[in-house]
Amino acid sequence: MGRRVRLWWWALAISLLLHGGLLGGLEWRLPYESAPPEPAAIDVKLVPAPVPVAAAVSPSPRPRPAQKPAVLRPAVPPPSPLPRAPPAEPPVEAAAPEAPAASVVADSAPAFTAPPTVPAPPPVEPAVAPPVPLNPLPPRIDLRFEVRYGLASGEQTLVWVNDGEHYTLTSVVGATGLTGLFYRGRFVQTSRGRITPRGLQPREFWDQRGDKYSSARFDSTQGQLTLMPEKGAPRHFAYRGEVQDVLSLFFQFALTAPPPDGQRLTYQVFNGKKLRDYTYEVRGEDMLDTALGTLRTLHIARVADDDGRFEAWLAIDRHYLPVRVLRSDDAGREMELRVRSIAP
Repeated sequence: MGRRVRLWWWALAISLLLHGGLLGGLEWRLPYESAPPEPAAIDVKLVPAPVPVAAAVSPSPRPRPAQKPAVLRPAVPPPSPLPRAPPAEPPVEAAAPEAPAASVVADSAPAFTAPPTVPAPPPVEPAVAPPVPLNPLPPRIDLRFEVRYGLASGEQTLVWVNDGEHYTLTSVVGATGLTGLFYRGRFVQTSRGRITPRGLQPREFWDQRGDKYSSARFDSTQGQLTLMPEKGAPRHFAYRGEVQDVLSLFFQFALTAPPPDGQRLTYQVFNGKKLRDYTYEVRGEDMLDTALGTLRTLHIARVADDDGRFEAWLAIDRHYLPVRVLRSDDAGREMELRVRSIAP
């Protein structure tokens, strides 16, 4: 019995020793695991990657938000009974200078500001000779002519009205004397348009011969003349440059006379049926006997062509208005106009 008691005490002692050793080992490790001595903190600043110099002087630098320096803590080394080695040196990035060279340039240089936009100068227009000043004409002029056409005779009235920007020309021809017994109808033509620095620019033309009626429109932007005859489809004529009709041509001469010596005048002229190119030349001054007395005139003639003869005498002291006109038709018949009166 005493032997069993001794064995039990020995077993109890050994058990206590084993439990004490185990508990003693845990007691020695747990403080290290739960509360190891905290190493000294190392401050490390995160520096952005170097920016290229071209980006540092961009026209509109966008400020980047400042970053707070981050504190990196070294990882806790695994538990070891051996003494811990001194902490390793901080990484190269942590020891790098706070501002790389490119950042120094960007921080020290003043912010780049784009220069104010300067409007481009207007294109230089080529030098163009100013148009020759036009001869002044009264707001209204009434001219009366004696008309001779073969054996027939008649009278023509030509009325000019303008407001400085627009004009209207109306011509009325009627038979007189014995001719009036056979020809009772009237021949009426009207021209309307603009007055430009270069003279007249017709826009509309009407032609009425007895019971026959036609009209035409000038489109200067498209360079096209449209004739609308009494019968049939409209006809189109293309033109470029100066264009006149048979009425506006006389006052175009009056506004632009006299032309420089030796210069020829070229116009496209619409006669009520077709559009033709004509060239006129100045043949000098003539003294002309008229119903208004002897007048000093400027003689202008159309260069010979297939359309027959055309000559005009412009009264130099009467606004260069026509006081005599000679023309012939396709059949060779001639018509002559001689002035009877000019008012005012």
